[in-house]
Amino acid sequence: MLLVGPTLLLISNDDATIQLIESVNQIYEFQFQISICEGVSDWERQVRYYHPTIVYLDFDCIEESERRRMLEMSRQPNTALSYIVLKTTYTIQEMRMYFKLGASDCISKPLNKNTLYYLLHETKARAAKEALKIEGPIRIKECLASMRSSLAYDLIFGTIKNSKDIWDRSKWADLATVPNTAMVVHIDEFFRLTKNKSKRWEQSIRSEIIEAIQQFQDHDVQEVLAIITAPDKIAVLLSVPLCSSKAEYKALATAYAGEIKAYIKERTRYTVTIGIGHCYEDARNLHVSYQEALHAQTHKFFTGTDTLLHIDDAEPFVNEMALLPGDEMDSLVNKLTVGDFAGVKQSIEQLWSIVFQKPNADPQVFKMQILDLLTTLARAALNGGAKPKDIFSIHLRYARDLHRIENTVHMKQWFKEAVEHFLECVLTNYNEQMLKSVQKAIQYIHSYYLENITLEQVASHVHLSPNYFSYIFKKTTGSSLVEYITHLRIEKAKVMLMDLNYTVYHIAGAVGYNDARYFSRVFKTIVGKTPSQYRNALLVPKPLVKEGMS
Repeated sequence: MLLVGPTLLLISNDDATIQLIESVNQIYEFQFQISICEGVSDWERQVRYYHPTIVYLDFDCIEESERRRMLEMSRQPNTALSYIVLKTTYTIQEMRMYFKLGASDCISKPLNKNTLYYLLHETKARAAKEALKIEGPIRIKECLASMRSSLAYDLIFGTIKNSKDIWDRSKWADLATVPNTAMVVHIDEFFRLTKNKSKRWEQSIRSEIIEAIQQFQDHDVQEVLAIITAPDKIAVLLSVPLCSSKAEYKALATAYAGEIKAYIKERTRYTVTIGIGHCYEDARNLHVSYQEALHAQTHKFFTGTDTLLHIDDAEPFVNEMALLPGDEMDSLVNKLTVGDFAGVKQSIEQLWSIVFQKPNADPQVFKMQILDLLTTLARAALNGGAKPKDIFSIHLRYARDLHRIENTVHMKQWFKEAVEHFLECVLTNYNEQMLKSVQKAIQYIHSYYLENITLEQVASHVHLSPNYFSYIFKKTTGSSLVEYITHLRIEKAKVMLMDLNYTVYHIAGAVGYNDARYFSRVFKTIVGKTPSQYRNALLVPKPLVKEGMS
């Protein structure tokens, strides 16, 4: 069965070259079907079988005796095949010979992403042109789309240096006018929409929005070019009619952007934020307009979603490296270390109120500093006794999600959740350790409650300072150490009072009191009766309740 779509045949056994071509093809969605032929023994059969659009010949992997024969195939009648030679080094004579034999291009190895990106674009455009010639009206629409996409990429990356080339390629792509303005459509909350979803779901969202953009028409805007430049960004190129001033261009471009934004929302229910660059009558400057649009939409970090941002309204970012106040950071770190939940929340609010007084901070610089703060807080949590495995996992998860945060609202929520997770780890370990210390202390108290044990003795037994032990003991049991020992002794005494063989004097000594009268006063304070009254109440028989009487 033959592969569908344009096919690229690569004759090479160089793993690095093969992987790079496959990677760039996938990342930028060129949609080439790539067939690999490691040797030259069956390359002619593969050409006949796959009908490739283009053949890449890695001459580093091909014997010199085979090179001429392979290139001469491109000169055979009734063939539209193009051959591109890949080789580490060329002599002038070699390169001249390869071109005479029919090579379309000679590219030096090792390849890099940029070189390969443009090379595949040219290959795609060539494939579209040949398909248009061969298949006629059946695939005209697909071929025009490919040619327009290729032109748009070259315009936003500034790879076309000649005005005539731009004009010719625009006509070739059947455009009535040459674009003069670039916009960047940023899909709002894209990563939230696609979280835990498949790549196909991501692509479906982009496809819906691109389709809406391409269907948008205004009485002055005949064509709109839309291409994907990032998972959540789409570059839009259009031609704004001739205006007499920069202000008019801005007003008209902003109006078009507003209509596009509303149309996308109406057709897809998704909201977008659009950055708008300046209009340039010379299309060779469209890459500048694109960079301006990119910069403008970056301001959505502070302005929020579902907005229009023109470059003229985007103030320069301030690349300060001390956006976060040191004293507030220190306070937050200290409170996190000791597990002060309320204090941590208060410090976060104070921190944000200071940080977001600087709306012109570069979002990337800001995120770098927030990541640094996250790392500092992770260390604080470790110092507070949290388990390293838990903290490393939390830090990794939140650091990975940081670059996806679109605005300050999401940033606040992200940071709050991260700190709360750190705090929970500190408190979990803190509570476990505290409970173990108190349990160990209680065992010691039950063993020695008859003696005059002191706070210092018990604290030393559990290896804690007296003040800290006193704090956690009362927090855990609800009683001070003295109160706990006193109640323990009274409970032991109440059991012994049930046995008439023991006198009150004997019981007092048995539960740790040398003075029977002092024991009686303490007993009455806690129980509400003297020891004798408590015993007598136990001995008085309870009256029987007759049936039928309430």
